[in-house]
Amino acid sequence: MSGSDSSLKKRLRPSRSALAAVAVVALLLGTPSVVNAATAPTSATAANQNGSSMKADAVTSLPVSFEVENVNRSKVACASDGATYTVRGHIVGPTKELRRETVNGATLYLHGLSFGEFFWDFNQAQNYDFATNQAKAGQVSVVIDRLGYGSSDKPEGNSICVGSRADIAHQIVLKLRAGSYQVNPSGQAPEFSRIVLAGHSYGGQIAQVAAYSFGDIDGLIVISYADRVQSQLLRDNAAYAATVCASGGLRVGGAGPAGYAPFGAPEGAAAALFNSAEPTVQSAALQLLTIDPCGDTASFAPAVAVDLVNVPSIEVPVLIIAGGSDALFPAPGGPDQASLFTGAASVDQVTLPTVAHAITLEHAYAPSVLRPLNDWLQKVFRR
Repeated sequence: MSGSDSSLKKRLRPSRSALAAVAVVALLLGTPSVVNAATAPTSATAANQNGSSMKADAVTSLPVSFEVENVNRSKVACASDGATYTVRGHIVGPTKELRRETVNGATLYLHGLSFGEFFWDFNQAQNYDFATNQAKAGQVSVVIDRLGYGSSDKPEGNSICVGSRADIAHQIVLKLRAGSYQVNPSGQAPEFSRIVLAGHSYGGQIAQVAAYSFGDIDGLIVISYADRVQSQLLRDNAAYAATVCASGGLRVGGAGPAGYAPFGAPEGAAAALFNSAEPTVQSAALQLLTIDPCGDTASFAPAVAVDLVNVPSIEVPVLIIAGGSDALFPAPGGPDQASLFTGAASVDQVTLPTVAHAITLEHAYAPSVLRPLNDWLQKVFRR
């Protein structure tokens, strides 16, 4: 990517060294070989037996599940039901890394409203699988469906909120460090020495709350989210969800748990999310969008005031990624959000000019832009 392709705000405190410009749209050419987790060896012994025949770029996707409690011990007060649920997803990384008992680092990715795990492992079009592309570049990604989405358990929609979401992220971080989660159908659960927490949109707010509430991560990535720069369209979408929720909300799948709502009128989703996405990708993604728990859509706006007080206390390295054509968190959302992290060890920020809100599904940048993101991750994991 040339220097003219991005608008970069580097270090906010010149006394600390800045990283190079960072951009993220993981569109690598070619399709890596994927090892089926159900048949691939996961133990160190198996790695020794089969390592000689392993392809250098082999990728493993491990189906995993985490037993979590829907409690809220964060700094954002909001209601949760305290029940136990299962969060499901995948750990995707280089096969040679995931065959180890202890892995140096992984990034836990949290999706935003209306999306699911598919935001990070989109396979409806070639070369849009962010997690697999990251694995081919040497990174390990933990991609999940948050509670209420996709393959994960679905509580009543008013029984979960941004605070309990942050607590659940904290619980998953601890389980990743300890290897105390389930690899399905059975297998060794690798332990991770270092964890970066990343979130997109509302997932970015959740990641922030987890970072300043629990302080148990090694780095923070906030994508397509800003506390102070929010569009009228975002406020209109929140009002739409509130109206649906006020009447009791919708049931998941028509007959499942109640208390869910679309974040905005469905016919407006394309304009809210996309700018440079290919038509086939946009069409496939729109069919995968889902309704959101009312507790989420009701709690994220009040949490902003808590963010503004506590974000400066975050001390780990921070990376902010924004789309310059984001209709929900428009420019200068990225630089403004970066300016809040006054206590961080380092702060790096990039704005991608023609990219809209759904960054991993936009197709505006060359594959080479993935390397600077991974350089940032490698530096964090080596700290």
